[in-house]
Parts: sequence; C-alpha cells; structure tokens
Amino acid sequence: MSDNKLTMWYDRPAGSWFEALPIGNGRLGGMVFGGTERERIALNEDTLWSGEPRDTLNHEAAGYLDLVRTLIFEGKHADAEAVIEEHMLGPDIESYLPLGDLELVFDRAGETAEYRRELDLSEGVARVRYRLGDAYCTRELLVSAADQVMAVRLECERKFEFTAVLHSPLQFRVRLSAPGEVTLTGQAPVRVLPNTVKSDDPIEYADGRGIRFEAKLRMMAEHGRVEASGGRIRFSGAGPVTLLLAAATSFGGFRVDPSASGADPGVVCSDRLAQAAALGYERIKARHVQEYRSLFGRSTFELGGAGPGIAANRSMLPTDIRLQALREGAEDPGLIALFYQYGRYLLLSSSRPGTQPANLQGIWNDKMRPPWCSSWTTNINVEMNYWPAELTNLAECHRPLFDFIEDLRITGKDVASVHYGCRGWAAHHNIDLWRTATPASGSASWAFWPMAGAWLCRHLWEHYAFTQDEQFLRQAYPAMSEAALFCLDWLVEAPNGGLVTCPSTSPENSFIAPDGRSSSVTQSATLDTALIRDLFANCLEAARILGIGDALAERIEAALERLPPYRIGAYGQLQEWDDDFEEREPGHRHTAHLTALHPLDQITLRGEPKLAAACRTALERRLANGGAHTGWSCAWMINFWARLSQPQQAARYLRELLAGAHPNLMNAHRHPKVQQDIFQIDGNLAGVSGIVEMLLQSHGGELQLLPSLPPQWVRGKITGLRARGAFEVDIEWEEGKLLRARIRSEAGKPCRLRTQRPVRVHGGTAVVIQSSPESHLIAFGTEAGQIYDIVPRSRITDEIHETR
Repeated sequence: MSDNKLTMWYDRPAGSWFEALPIGNGRLGGMVFGGTERERIALNEDTLWSGEPRDTLNHEAAGYLDLVRTLIFEGKHADAEAVIEEHMLGPDIESYLPLGDLELVFDRAGETAEYRRELDLSEGVARVRYRLGDAYCTRELLVSAADQVMAVRLECERKFEFTAVLHSPLQFRVRLSAPGEVTLTGQAPVRVLPNTVKSDDPIEYADGRGIRFEAKLRMMAEHGRVEASGGRIRFSGAGPVTLLLAAATSFGGFRVDPSASGADPGVVCSDRLAQAAALGYERIKARHVQEYRSLFGRSTFELGGAGPGIAANRSMLPTDIRLQALREGAEDPGLIALFYQYGRYLLLSSSRPGTQPANLQGIWNDKMRPPWCSSWTTNINVEMNYWPAELTNLAECHRPLFDFIEDLRITGKDVASVHYGCRGWAAHHNIDLWRTATPASGSASWAFWPMAGAWLCRHLWEHYAFTQDEQFLRQAYPAMSEAALFCLDWLVEAPNGGLVTCPSTSPENSFIAPDGRSSSVTQSATLDTALIRDLFANCLEAARILGIGDALAERIEAALERLPPYRIGAYGQLQEWDDDFEEREPGHRHTAHLTALHPLDQITLRGEPKLAAACRTALERRLANGGAHTGWSCAWMINFWARLSQPQQAARYLRELLAGAHPNLMNAHRHPKVQQDIFQIDGNLAGVSGIVEMLLQSHGGELQLLPSLPPQWVRGKITGLRARGAFEVDIEWEEGKLLRARIRSEAGKPCRLRTQRPVRVHGGTAVVIQSSPESHLIAFGTEAGQIYDIVPRSRITDEIHETR
C-alpha cells in the first residue's frame, strides 16, 4: 500500500457519503464507499445540470432604481428593500445534479478481515484491500485527466464473482450496447427548485428538452468470464478485471439548447472508451499518475511539533481516529500537512483546463436538490475556492474560472444594461451552468449584490501578479476594464457629494436602521468600496504595464478620489456599512467588510495600523457573539488572523476547521437554518490558503517569510509555494525559527524580502531597507531562472558558496 504521510485511510467501509473518498479529473467525479458486499461509486459529471438557456432579465428593474436610491438617501432603508424585493430581483437558478451510481455487487463467502480503504494523494488513486478467508482482495480506482475515463481494477487471490450495475436518480434507461458493455442514457429535468424553496413538485421534466447524458461501462477480464445482459455486466473468474467508465452530456455551451446541440454524449463516450480500452489498465494508470504528479508534486509539506500529545507514528492510525483525537485535544501536525495536500488534491480533482470551475461542492454531489443548488456563489465562496490556486503552484486549475468570467462578460452586459442602465458587465451572487448573471429571487440581503464582476476580476489580476505574464494580462484586461466601466456607471453622487454605490448590501447581513426597522439595503457597504478600489487600482496598473492610455483611466482616477473612506465605528471596529449601524446579528457568519484585509491588501499592519486594529476589533466582536461557526467562515478566520500576525489565533481556527470536518476531511458547512449535513469545498480550499498565509505572504510589494508561524509548529519544511512577482519559494524552519529558504525568480523582478531575523542572500547582492529586533527588510535584484538561498546571518561563515 502507499505512504501513510500522504494517505487518508480507514479500517472500515464508508457508512455515508460523508465518509466516502472523492476521486475526479475536473470533469468526471466519483465518491468511493469501499463496501465488501456492495461497492457504491457515486458519479458526477460537471455539466450535468437542470435547465436550459432562458431569459432571466427583469425588464422593470431599471424603472425602480431612482426610487430606491431616493428612499435610501432619505433613510427609508426598509422601504427601499421592499421595493427591490418586489420589483428588482429575478428567478431562481438551476441545480447541479448527480449522474448516478456504479454499484458492484459481490458474491462472497466467509468473513472479511484486515480491511483498509485509502486515498493515496501522491498518486490520486483510491484503494480497498481486505482478506476474505485466506485470500486477499484488492480494488483500485482512479479518474484519469489524461484519458478522460474512470478506471476500476479488481483482483483477488481466489476466484470471485460480482455484478456491475449502473443506475441514476434522473430519468434513465440502461441497455446492452456491446459485448461486455452497457450504456446508461438519461435526461435531466428542465427545472429543479432550490432546496430552500418549499414545493410539492420541485422537479420538472419536459419531453425532448434539457440536457441529455450518457455513461458507458465496459468490463475487461484477463482471466475469467464476462457476461452482459439486461443492463448488467457479470464477472466470474480469477481476475484481474478492469472496469472502464466514460460519461458525457449534450451541454454545448451556456447559450446552446442542449436538446438541439451538436454535442452527442454517445459519440464522446464511445471514443473515450475505445481509446482507453486500447491502452489497458496499467498504461491508463501510468499516464494518470504521471500527469497528476506533474501538478500535485510541485509542492511538499512536512510539519512537526513537540509535546506529550504528539506521536511519531500517528500517521499509522486511521484518519477518522486521528480526527477524533484532534477533537479531544491531541496535537497532530501531520494531519495539518495532510489537510493541506488534501485541499490541493480536491482542487486538482474538480477544476482543470477545459472543465467547469469548482462549484460549492467541487464536482461531488449525490442530491437531486443539493444545498444552494451546488452553484457558483460569488459573494465569497467561489473566490475562496481559488485562493490556493496560485499560492500552491496549481495555476492551471485557475483557468476554468477565467473561462467562467469570459462567459459572464456576455450575459453580464445585458444585466448591466437592462437592470441598471449601465455599460460594462455585472453579475450577482448565484450563478449556474447557464451563466445567469441576474439577481435570484428571495431576500435582497443576498440576492441583490451586483459586485461579483469586481471580485472575480481580482482573480485575473492575481494570476498576472503571480506569473507576471503580460500576454495573459492583455487578454484579461477587457474583462477588467468592462467591469470597471460598470462600476463607474453604477456609482452615484450622494447628498454629501461623494460617490457611492446605491443600493448596496453587505452580503447576507443586515442592520438596524435609525427608525428601528431591520434592513440590509443602504449605500456603499464597505465591501463595495473595497472591491471597487481594488478593481480600479488594478485596471490603472494594467493599463500602465500594457501601455494603454484612454479616457477610462482618467475617469477611474477621478472616481477613486471621491470614494468613501474606511471608517471606524463606535466599538472601535471597521464599519461594515457607510453609516455606523447597529448589527442585527453581531455574530453573523459573513465578514465581508474585512475583505480589504484579506484577500485584498488595502489594509495592512504596517501600512494602515489603525484600520488593521479596527479589523481585529471587528473580528473579536464577531467571534464574541458566536461568529465563525460554519466551515468556510472559520476558514476565512485563519487567513484574517495570519494577515494580522496572530499565529495562535490562526492556529486555533485551523484546528476548529479541521475538528469540524466530516470523517473524509471534507469541510462541514453547518448553517443555522439548515438542519442537515452539508459539504462545501470552500472551507477546505480557504483552509489551505490560510496555512500558506501563516508561512508566506507576498502582498504589499514584499515577501514575508514565516509571518504568522504558530509556536506549536516547531519544525517544518514546505516547498513549491508561489509568491507575487513570479517567485517560487521553499522554506524550512526549526525551533520556530527560519533555518533556510530558497527563492527562484521566474521573471527576474526585484525582490523585497521581510523576515523576523537578519538573513543573507546567497546568489545576489542584498541591500538592507529596514532592520529592527522584530523585523528585517532587504531588497535584491534577480535574474529569471536564478535560485537564491536565504539563510540566517548566524549560520553564515566567511566561506563563499556558489549558488547552483
């Protein structure tokens, strides 16, 4: 079996979906249960959604905009909210759906023993092994990005028999399509109401409409008998035996009718299956492992600690046992390192070039009405999914989000024009496969939020910042500049002469207005200001880099001067709204007003110490009133505390995030209004970015080594991190202090490096910029491709070493 340090493993089959192990290639996903009598593999395909292209524009919305603004400026916030909810919202979005299950039903005799179910992160392979009588049976499962199939390999030291069955919760039928091959064809509904909507008939099918889908399953045996009949395939013999599964849908683009498109899922599946079958399992696996490792292997992480709660062989324990021990107070630094790599694995498995972006659940969902439609929720969750992409050397996984943004430029232009009379493009908080950029129905507190474009464009800029790829920036600039154009048109002059967004909400939160009524609608919520400042600044810098000079830049510069400043409220907190309203729910899970602290870099400890202190006070107020109770919110806390150089707090919330995870380490989102177990991938992925923020930060024009290192992380080594400026960074520490670091410059840009101890740069000439007992800042020039070794001065001898 595999190396335990990079392996999640269990000593029993999964009893629920939240114990099953995820596999995927960005497009095709499975959840492996590992049963000995009945194996269930829950299947997903990333374009299998309800619905079809439709017009969701609200043509009366623009007619009420001036009225709403007048009401807000008059202080009638609740009245403005009522108008928005009655006249300015849109329809519900559609839902991401399960494809179905592949089940293997075994004929077995005797008791099983020595059971082990594992997910090997080093290879991207799931395995099951157990003893049946005196014979060992093994199962290996993977989803190949190289060959676009799921492969299952079964072997046993004795004769064994099983039946493979495909079925789906959607409308489907299964037929024999070739010797040893069955095909499942199905139809998705044209309408699925969100899980939050009560209805006696929430799922609607329509003959000949909606997405068609297909899954083909082929069985190949080297020694044994394969029989297929009645939509089932049966094997008996000594094995080994291989199952290959391909799946596809008729989705041909967000504007294309899937019932009339040229996308034929049957042809796609047949081609992929034929090519994979010609390769055979061993070559499929080898190609999969090689392709997977070329990405996953870019970053390594080893973490050690000291104390009575740490066992050197803790990785020898099942993962769920380790998780329970952590909940009970044990220290397990190896589990933190495993969680880091598991998050990278989840991103790799749910977001690849050419696929859909990772949604609320990545690509894994077994519910017909998944929580919040398993959509792309852009008021925080989608952004969280991609925080670790650049940081952990998985920039390729970022690409589906860039394609997503390009699609929204198209649908978002109509929304900006029809809903608000603005140029450019805008999108709101809930988006589905059909790129619905309009507001959803429901409460204005979450449905009315036209700032998604500004936040999503941050990811375009971040990719440039980490890669220094000017060709990419030139391609990204139209989306950025058009989002900025919308913001310029969306801003209006307030009675005090400043420019404000109006109406405005701080996502999903509400306040008590001066008239005593609760509302969520006002002018210039702090998040709006932060996002617009960021977008405007990035557009100006992009235009400078690309040599673009036009009237847009002049308008942006003028508007920046008139945006509301950040304000400190009566409690010493960073205000969430332009006015210092009392919060209706002081412990609310959202902390959107602190976006300027993270993931943006407008508020920093050194640059804006008073505002940074106000951010800390705001966090403390949230937490004192029960905030951060849910996975993704807890994960954001890690990042906030790391930016505030509070390592103990960052470590505390990392521990809480882990302790609250499901047995399969998937993030458990527990919403106070939803009484059911939920998985959201954002907690896993934002948790990974939080770990990196504790070890390396690169905002504000400088790299910081170990800026928020928890004291219990006594020793460790992390490699392959990425930093803005196109640097790749390795860091090693002992006794909580830097031992050595290595920085590779890919673009030859100057490097400003901040550390807690004086260091020496080996391979370049460094100039000391600042030096104090707590912080040291040096600067040095770099050459593309050159590696620079960083070591504490106390470790330097007079001997001259040559950097290779």
